[in-house]
Amino acid sequence: MLKNIKLIFYSLPVLIAFILPFGNALTSPLIALWFLTSLFFINGISKKTNLKNEWFLIITGFFILTVISNFIFYNANDPLNAIEIKLSFLLFPFLFFLFEINYLVARRIIASFVSGCLFACIVCIGRAFKHLFQGDSSYFYYSNFSYFMHSAYFAMYLNLAVVFVFLFYFKWFKDKPSYKLFSFVLIGLFSLCIILCSSKIGIISLFLLIPLTIALEYKSTIKLKHYIVAFASLLIITFSIYTFVPQVFDRLRSVTVVTKANIDKTATESSSVRLLIWKECTELVKSNILLGVGVSHANETLYKIYEQHGITGALEKKLNAHNQFFQTFIGIGLFGFLNLLLMTIGVIIYAIRSKNNLLLFFGLLTTSNFLVESMLQTSAGNVFFGFFLCFLLVFNKDKLTHAST
Repeated sequence: MLKNIKLIFYSLPVLIAFILPFGNALTSPLIALWFLTSLFFINGISKKTNLKNEWFLIITGFFILTVISNFIFYNANDPLNAIEIKLSFLLFPFLFFLFEINYLVARRIIASFVSGCLFACIVCIGRAFKHLFQGDSSYFYYSNFSYFMHSAYFAMYLNLAVVFVFLFYFKWFKDKPSYKLFSFVLIGLFSLCIILCSSKIGIISLFLLIPLTIALEYKSTIKLKHYIVAFASLLIITFSIYTFVPQVFDRLRSVTVVTKANIDKTATESSSVRLLIWKECTELVKSNILLGVGVSHANETLYKIYEQHGITGALEKKLNAHNQFFQTFIGIGLFGFLNLLLMTIGVIIYAIRSKNNLLLFFGLLTTSNFLVESMLQTSAGNVFFGFFLCFLLVFNKDKLTHAST
């Protein structure tokens, strides 16, 4: 029986990685099952020394600060939701840091996540075509296109999948031309879907991450023609979308016309309303710098400020801080903010010092998204960030590279 449970234990992270792009309806019970199966081997934890690992302490520390804040500033209307959402910062460090997971399973996790993104993209595109045949083209754009989660989250997932393909697939399958060709197809498909998601930070991340990945990983082997082909492919995809789905570029264009002088407080356009929200967040942080207002009171406090200052667009949509650093500072205070900095800027510095390009790309991707979205206010953001942060801190990129899967 224990043998079967052990097989399930090592299969579940692979399955979770595959299910991630399809939302949290299935991931939550799978994570709970993964944790429960681990309890059968609790006496034989193979990495007890990691209980003192600095990253283990930093990540679990974020969960502990959330719990403390939740009970110091108790909210009877929302007693445990903040803790439930942040469980990823307790469960994933426990599972990844304390149990021995071999590199074969780790490589399967990467391949499974990429495959999950592929099938999620196929569903979204198929659904868009179905509506197109019924006379509605809006399902090729923004939230209508991203069926399983908010488009900004889906774009972030796909950007990581692009990085995984670039870093691993061409090396895993270097002697298999058909697989290498399929890898280019994957990159093209994921890039297309990122643009169709119409997430501004998603598109910016795509156009920055791909050149950076190529420059850092393939600078010694890549030829000029490869750069030309990659650039031409992106131009073709971009021009095609501009021709057939121009709404995508309307969202990007809106960023360039926003100034503090022309913002209407009734605005609901995301770039405009963010500037209004961030101004109020700055004042709120100044007046609650040490402990914040409580993790379960953060949004309620923001809504009251919107109402007081006539920011009706943000109030109507019940918008959070749209910046995870502000959101954490408002909710947990200075210590929570510093902890979050360690998991973002700290990870980037650590990745640069340890020459871990994969961790660097992940750190840049998540940090840039945190600057414009409160990603850790939903399960989709917490599970993604907690899962891959722990995964990439535990597994060495070079060992993941030098073997096929």
